[in-house]
Amino acid sequence: MLRPPKHREGERFMVSFKQRSGNSFYAFTLVLATALTILFTVGTSTAEAQSGRFAMVFATGGLGDQSFNDSAFAGVQSARERFGVEFDWAEPTSVAEYEALLTRFAQRGNYDLIISIGFDQADAVTAVAARFPRQRFAIVDAVAQGDNVASYVYREAERGFLLGAIAGLMTRRTDDPKINTANVIGVVGGMDIPLINANIAGYIAGAKFVNPAADVRFSYVGDWADPARGKELALAQFDQGVDIIWGAAGRSGLGVIQAAEEANRYVIGADDDQGHLAPEHVLTNGMKFVNNTVLHAVASVVNGEFAPGIVALGVAEGALGFTDSLVPADIRAEVGGLAARLVSGELVPPETIEEVDAWLSAHR
Repeated sequence: MLRPPKHREGERFMVSFKQRSGNSFYAFTLVLATALTILFTVGTSTAEAQSGRFAMVFATGGLGDQSFNDSAFAGVQSARERFGVEFDWAEPTSVAEYEALLTRFAQRGNYDLIISIGFDQADAVTAVAARFPRQRFAIVDAVAQGDNVASYVYREAERGFLLGAIAGLMTRRTDDPKINTANVIGVVGGMDIPLINANIAGYIAGAKFVNPAADVRFSYVGDWADPARGKELALAQFDQGVDIIWGAAGRSGLGVIQAAEEANRYVIGADDDQGHLAPEHVLTNGMKFVNNTVLHAVASVVNGEFAPGIVALGVAEGALGFTDSLVPADIRAEVGGLAARLVSGELVPPETIEEVDAWLSAHR
């Protein structure tokens, strides 16, 4: 479904996003603030006076997921405010719709950039970009082919590593009523795909790096928009002794948050600050600053600096991080030190689950 550049739900989210972001701090604030200034401070007075027209195809979870898509929409709003640009967008309900929606936007011939949100749009972007070589495209969270495509990807294992370290340290705090003595943490992933598995690999490595005896469970929803299944899997993990779960599952992760409330355990949010959904249970959030990525893509066009190819973003670039939320100060400090080692390149977490054991052996 194509939508014009107004969306009430999105407008409400932007107000909420601004309010929450003012209270979100990071254990490695100076590192991220510096990186964000370098990477995402965009435009000049001349650039801000310019305008343009952009289109976006969201991921299938749609707006209102309070995660990946909503963060992307916050970037849309920021681009509007900063550059005076116009946006049209589409909210597909299935992967099969991507190519048709991208084609409809490209056929109009009046967009400075068409932005796709989500890894599963890569094939569609590649196909449509080949048919419209004069149209610029950007894709977030995947690599698509084409001399007219900019692909923004994230070093997912870095975020997983930091969250795993937080969970691994926190699960030993048995004086906390939400923590048991089992020393088991978990992940509920959206899909069994390399992107999610890189996050899980980092999570396992981070947890065992700081807490070698920790056990890490993981399961997959098989869908980005099934909160009921997400909740079912989370409750099953809690029944197995898990006391902290990262819900890396898009809209399905909302069910993981509900499960944590019911079981009186901790949950880690994904992609955006989800603390307002369960203020006493969201331990932290694995932040992926999709809003800044969208803003960067728009700015590259407005400033005449668009360049096709792969742009890899991680902790060093201020594109990944975590919120303070309920994380104790001493754990934030310890994990902040690990973040600095990621930035320096001293630590490079494993990208696959199969590599974790060998990585841990090499770093002990």
